[in-house]
Amino acid sequence: MNMPQEQFRISIDAFDGPLDLLLYLVRRAEVDIHDIPIAQITDEYLQVLRDGVSVDVEMAGEFLVMAATLIEIKSRALVPPEQVAEDDELHESEDLGADPRGDLIRQLLAFQRFRTASEQLELKRNSFALQFYCSIGVSQSPTVEEEPSLELDDVHILDLSDAYEHIASAIDFTRLGEHHIAFDDIPIEFCQEDLIDRLHRCNGSALTLHSTFEGLTLAERVGMFLATLELVRIRKVTVQQDEQSDAILISLLVEDETVTGDESNSEARSLPEA
Repeated sequence: MNMPQEQFRISIDAFDGPLDLLLYLVRRAEVDIHDIPIAQITDEYLQVLRDGVSVDVEMAGEFLVMAATLIEIKSRALVPPEQVAEDDELHESEDLGADPRGDLIRQLLAFQRFRTASEQLELKRNSFALQFYCSIGVSQSPTVEEEPSLELDDVHILDLSDAYEHIASAIDFTRLGEHHIAFDDIPIEFCQEDLIDRLHRCNGSALTLHSTFEGLTLAERVGMFLATLELVRIRKVTVQQDEQSDAILISLLVEDETVTGDESNSEARSLPEA
């Protein structure tokens, strides 16, 4: 005869198992685990089962086994010591004969250690979830739209003055120390001629952008870089990046004068005679 499932709902959902319920009862009694009042704890445990608070059927067996264990420990604790000594096996194991709660106490202590470790891991997990880390690489977030730039004609000198005062009030310039800006009067044309001359001396080979900066000051490097951009703009040199080394290569842009002359002669021959 099958018994209805509702009759096996004998525990409470707030506890993970019989040891969890026992640990709760011990803490509520405000006693040390080593000094469990087995009679009181057993009565309270059985009372919880009698209340019939529901739990899954699979867990009901565990609570029933613990109830039987508590009743056995309680009954052994009530046996007079003289009668216990008559049993040879119990007499050889003094710990088991002296304190029938020993095995239960060890289980509760082990459960308490695991429960404490679980709570600490939960706290660390919650703390870790509140941390944010900066990812390395290309951001996958949507690109922020840039504000439209202002024309110089729309900017008033007073606006620049107000912006400078706002920045100056937020920055401690005394902490930055003295800073001197050196004036470099080397014209860009001079850097252009120097770069063209170096490319001619390479006999058609390309120069790396890094090599053009060697031995130059910071201001001279800026001038050489601007000269390179200007030569690219006026189609005197070409710039490309090497696929293997990623180096930026600069080479002369040579016009084929022979082809240009041949094209001019052919156009002249095609003109009709007057």
